[in-house]
Amino acid sequence: MTKSKQHLQAARCPEIKYSDVAFEDSSQLRICCSSVTNVKQIRFHFWRQAWLCSRISSGFLGAHGGKIAMTHTKSILTLTGAACVFLAASSVAAQTATVACSDTSKLPNPIFMAGSSAFEPILSLLAVQITKKQNVSIIYAPISSCNGVSAISPPADNPVPQPMTGTADYYTVDPTDSTKSVVNTCTLSGNTMATIGVSDVFFESCQNVTKPASVGEWFGPEQSMLIVVPEANVTTMAISAEQTAAIWGCGAQSNSPPFTDINGIQQRSATSGTQIQVARNIGVAESAFRGNANGSSSGMLNSLVNYPNPQATIGFIAADFYATHRSSLNSVAFRGKGQKMAYYADSDSISTDLLNVREGRYMIQGPLHFFASVDGTGAASAVATAVLGWLTGAVAIDPGDPGSYVRTVATNGDVPQCAMKVKISTEAGVFSRYTPPVSCNCAFMKSKSLPIPAGTCPVCKSDTDCTGGLHCQTGYCE
Repeated sequence: MTKSKQHLQAARCPEIKYSDVAFEDSSQLRICCSSVTNVKQIRFHFWRQAWLCSRISSGFLGAHGGKIAMTHTKSILTLTGAACVFLAASSVAAQTATVACSDTSKLPNPIFMAGSSAFEPILSLLAVQITKKQNVSIIYAPISSCNGVSAISPPADNPVPQPMTGTADYYTVDPTDSTKSVVNTCTLSGNTMATIGVSDVFFESCQNVTKPASVGEWFGPEQSMLIVVPEANVTTMAISAEQTAAIWGCGAQSNSPPFTDINGIQQRSATSGTQIQVARNIGVAESAFRGNANGSSSGMLNSLVNYPNPQATIGFIAADFYATHRSSLNSVAFRGKGQKMAYYADSDSISTDLLNVREGRYMIQGPLHFFASVDGTGAASAVATAVLGWLTGAVAIDPGDPGSYVRTVATNGDVPQCAMKVKISTEAGVFSRYTPPVSCNCAFMKSKSLPIPAGTCPVCKSDTDCTGGLHCQTGYCE
């Protein structure tokens, strides 16, 4: 096989030398499965610095490493064969005496929600604020994104709405650390229905049909899904979409050392929003993933950290879950399809600024989605409307501290939409420039103690405190 050498643009990342870096031309990157005929074998190189570029000096980067690519689409490859199929906060758990979820003497004004397990760390922190300031108890079943969608809008093949069953979680302040929350368990009654569904992905990604008019959708914080390895693995620093496709699409047959043991390749399930986001970005159907299945983000973490050989196991989790487990895991820079360099979600491996998410360089990302039933006017119930306002940041949980939402989201691994500079409208979609109606860029940076240029982001209470055409937005002149 003739190898085509391309020297990456070292000028974009002067701290990394590319003079000896070469990679296979994209036309030769073919996914290997031994029982699929006429498929060339890709050569895998888990370089420590090959095509690794996390910090960009200027400009937003889209899929082609230049300005945002407004016409970029992600190719979907289907291989039919026997071996593989490719298609296109900080909380602690505590078990106390179990209470009934419907016991309003302990859980006043309950609202029932179900869906993404990845969002629960941030939800738990917002929930304790909501209980304290609004006297509303959020009771949550982390049953996966697509099951959360189905809880509000049952799929066509099972159209009867299903009640929540078993147990659910509710949240209290950690008595030893008021900045943390405690996850408690309550018992659901037999006829409890979810009022709000939570998903990491769009409705259409779960049910493959257009969202009905009877279901409303609200966007929460921007999430990113990270490829991760155990903290002891310091050699796997970057990976491409083609490599990840081989690992999860072909499993042990991918011939991609050190990830050659099927039990070391960790996956979630086809209903997991995390898995769906990864799947759409690497071109492997979420239902065709190979590897050890994990029922939740916590399960994924346990499988990774307890695997006997930390150099030979790999998985993926949401950045908001990763935020509280950085001491156990390392994130891996990801090179998306069409990109020339790999990017961390943050500006580098140790930062927490989520810069490459906010500016559209890190590809595996998208907004959190809330779903609720709506009437003919598009309005949800009064209690759902109130809670959705708090969970999206549209309404302050604590009117006396309007910045609490941004601080909570920003310091626990997600990006509030008011701090985003790009957006997408579908999984693995095209980034477009985005200017939020009310910006919280300064509040986001302040919350994360990020460096701010001198003379910018002055504190304000109203527009009269701002000069030079700036406006008072989320407590700062922008």
